[in-house]
Amino acid sequence: MLGTIIAREIQEHLKSSKFQLGFLITIALISISTSINISDYMQRNQDYLTARAEPIDRFYVSVYKPPQVLSILAQGKDRKLGNKEEMSITRIADRTTGYMGSESQHKRYMSGFTAVDFAFVVRVVLSLMVIFLAYTSISEEKFSRTLSLVLSNPVPRDTLLLGKCLGGMCIITVSFIAAIIVAVLMMISQPSVVLGTSDIVRIIGMAGVSVLYLSVFYTMGLLVSILVNRPAIALMVLLQVWAFLIIIYPAISVIAAQDMYKIFPDKLNQRKASAFQQYEEEYKRKTDPFQEAFAKGGRPTREQSARNVEGNALRTEAYYRVDREFAREMAGQTRLAENLSVLSPAVLYDQVMTRYARTGMTDYERFFESVFRFWQEHVRLSVLRFSDYDTFKKSKTLDFAYQSETAVQSFHGTVRSLIILFLLNILFFTTAYVVFLRKDVR
Repeated sequence: MLGTIIAREIQEHLKSSKFQLGFLITIALISISTSINISDYMQRNQDYLTARAEPIDRFYVSVYKPPQVLSILAQGKDRKLGNKEEMSITRIADRTTGYMGSESQHKRYMSGFTAVDFAFVVRVVLSLMVIFLAYTSISEEKFSRTLSLVLSNPVPRDTLLLGKCLGGMCIITVSFIAAIIVAVLMMISQPSVVLGTSDIVRIIGMAGVSVLYLSVFYTMGLLVSILVNRPAIALMVLLQVWAFLIIIYPAISVIAAQDMYKIFPDKLNQRKASAFQQYEEEYKRKTDPFQEAFAKGGRPTREQSARNVEGNALRTEAYYRVDREFAREMAGQTRLAENLSVLSPAVLYDQVMTRYARTGMTDYERFFESVFRFWQEHVRLSVLRFSDYDTFKKSKTLDFAYQSETAVQSFHGTVRSLIILFLLNILFFTTAYVVFLRKDVR
């Protein structure tokens, strides 16, 4: 009996014009956005390779963050924050800049549309399609009085509800699988888009969380369809709830977080001066002899030059630590906003997708950790240039590299979000189940 109900539900959805239209729109958007994002990734990757091939200056160094291949599916911060980090003995930038700087040949002539990626289509378009599929599940049959006829047969209510839920989820899953197959086939058709084993595992994880995310809206739609007898009213209620969860609630959380967790960028220079105060005497002791030698028209000794490098590096590191502390404060404000909007499926979904795609802030924090270690090594070689030139000449040119999260680390970091999405499914379906068992179907 359950199988019959599931098959009937699938057939009804397949024959409905709203499903057919929604499916065609989804495939079209996936195809267009993936094609544009593939071109965008290929150009960014070429820019990265070109920049890496440029001669390295031993005094003024630029390092680059490679573009993530899965940014094709979930762009996150991968192209918004830039990927060039400039440094010297006297400065480490506290943020990435440019799009490979002025050397980039990248042409983002459709930059507005490139914000649409696979994750956006799932988060917005597919979630809306799910609502349009779910809102008539019970309310339509109740309104047309066919529900009482169905239940006049020996069909248990729980079996009917479970069949409708499983049938709808089958349609959603099949639609999603078709969409992600289209996206992946387009990716692997390009020789310059290389997917490793870890990327495949991450794509499977992204597919799983997408189905979990969409199921939240289906079970929610099922619940509203049971509570509201008129389909038009059920749809209106669902659209309002959808808008609140996707747009309004996250925006309110951001405003609340900014009000509760205040940061003061205008006091940043004051904080730097205060942090450097304890090193000021040591800084002067290291740099004054170097400056005095120039002031007298002479040439600083190698020892004075080496100590000058150490003094400038001391100040640079003190300033940089304040910059990173401020960056952590901004990240704390962001985390507070995420915690306040923890019941928004869209926020949870974005967190998981960008973490799996390695395009979120976690990846950038790892990048900056590697940048600081690279800078420390750069300082060491700069000091060595004056203190032991023969050893310096034999030293290898520094090669910057950083290690992204492993797939296991990414999955571990998203456990909370996955559990909440799962619990939302359980909550909506359990409530729908209890309400339906007591519903007057006449």
